[in-house]
Amino acid sequence: AIYELDAFRIYETLSLRKTMAITLIPPRRRNIIIQIIIFSVIIVSSIASSFLIKDINRVFKASNKSNIFSSSVSDLDDTMSTSPYRFGFVGCGTIASCIAKGLLRQTEFEVESVAVSRRSESKSSELKEMYPDLVTIYDDSQQILDQADIIFICVLPTQLNGVLEELKFEAGHKIVSLVATSVLADLADLSNLSPSQIYKMICLPSVATLEGTCLLVPKAESQEFKSIFDSLGGTVECKDERIMNRAMIPCNLMGPLYGIMRNTREWLVEQGMPAEDASYLVARQFKAMVQDANLDSRNPTRFDELINEQTPGGFNEQVRFMTSRT
Repeated sequence: AIYELDAFRIYETLSLRKTMAITLIPPRRRNIIIQIIIFSVIIVSSIASSFLIKDINRVFKASNKSNIFSSSVSDLDDTMSTSPYRFGFVGCGTIASCIAKGLLRQTEFEVESVAVSRRSESKSSELKEMYPDLVTIYDDSQQILDQADIIFICVLPTQLNGVLEELKFEAGHKIVSLVATSVLADLADLSNLSPSQIYKMICLPSVATLEGTCLLVPKAESQEFKSIFDSLGGTVECKDERIMNRAMIPCNLMGPLYGIMRNTREWLVEQGMPAEDASYLVARQFKAMVQDANLDSRNPTRFDELINEQTPGGFNEQVRFMTSRT
């Protein structure tokens, strides 16, 4: 935004709109020339600023004379770190596989490696086949920890305690638990890590295509760490586990929603519609409805607006009125 502002200031200073020579050029070509000039200024500004940032960083790092300089270096490193991430997955079921696919597909940051458990073998083998140079499969979970910095725990609730008790975590590790029943304090005790290194996350399989939403507790320690989850589609940070537990309820509506869609399809088939057409129609209609709701999803009144858009006396309004009474 700063670069663009500088460009337009230069543009106004040059008074290109008022220059006789430029007004003699046909409007379409004139606009192209103006855009090229502005774009060139943006590029030059970007290159110059990158060198300036590097010089500032070098000066900060070279100075240890005061706490001010030391803290500045730390803050600057936190926001400018470009070190590739090393991810590990203890357990490789559907959700773990989807998260791994999303992390490997995104282009927001570099991934150095992804270490995964062999089980389930069909999921881990698929990941290895898709990303042979980045994914490594291990039979020993401790090896996963040795090859990763951010560890996703993706095991069954009944397996959680036994798995964590057998692992030795290092000071630089961060844990992200996908176990719905896990408790942050218990995870810290079992791993011997600081509570600040422990997170709990819930998401749906759509993170594989970068269209999911990650529920995260506690709030991310930095914007850089939060960007990991943002890259999968988006993040909702919960201030505590009580809110997290409540927010998990909509995630559990996936099965009932698919059930409604299946029943709708079956009803259409019973009425004589070919199954392929019925499946296509139902899926596309539900997608259209959800897309409308997602257009302004941060707006708390969006759902009310969509409801009020229904034609008075129309079928949609009548069905809503009947279902609201049951």
